[in-house]
Amino acid sequence: MNALKVETQQKIVQAAHEVFIEKGLEGARMQEIADRAGINKALLHYYFRSKDHLFDAVFQEIIGKVMPTFTEKIGPDINILDLITSFIGFYNDFFRKNPQFPQFFFHEIWQHPDKLADFIKSQKVNPTELIKNAKSKIPPIIDSEYLPQHMVANVLGMCLFPHIARPLFQRLFFENDEIMYDQFLSERTELLTKMLSGIDLSPEKSFSENPSDDF
Repeated sequence: MNALKVETQQKIVQAAHEVFIEKGLEGARMQEIADRAGINKALLHYYFRSKDHLFDAVFQEIIGKVMPTFTEKIGPDINILDLITSFIGFYNDFFRKNPQFPQFFFHEIWQHPDKLADFIKSQKVNPTELIKNAKSKIPPIIDSEYLPQHMVANVLGMCLFPHIARPLFQRLFFENDEIMYDQFLSERTELLTKMLSGIDLSPEKSFSENPSDDF
């Protein structure tokens, strides 16, 4: 592909990126993407036959930015605490710099869960193996077979909720001051890391029959 074609394709992907972030797959229109890229619709269809093909290209680019830090630490010798703290550090910083992404992911989780799941698995993430490996390393805090899933849900909630709920949270607790809220977000990585560093995730740790006695 020559330099002009590469440049045109990059313009299309960038324009589509902006439109998909703003409106999601269902709300995006090919004509709007063509207009924003500064080309005609026929040329857009020459490069990408359909909106789904274009969305796939954009989403692969986004996933390519957010998945590597997570996937490189997944393996049979996974250290749960290192994985969690790395996740918190990278993703909190990433979403703070890209505030439009959390809403985009939230929308796609509900509208196209299969597509999102397939993309995540294509990035060498095996959820079954991840849960299996984590399960052997998380102490039995409660009598549940779903402890790894609870851990994933807790970490995702701690990382994503302040970004997804920013418009409301900022108004309720920060006087709708963007500078104050950005400061709050910048502190979360250190805060959450310190909170989790005090948790003993060693499987050998013994717990009392009453979980509340251990906290």
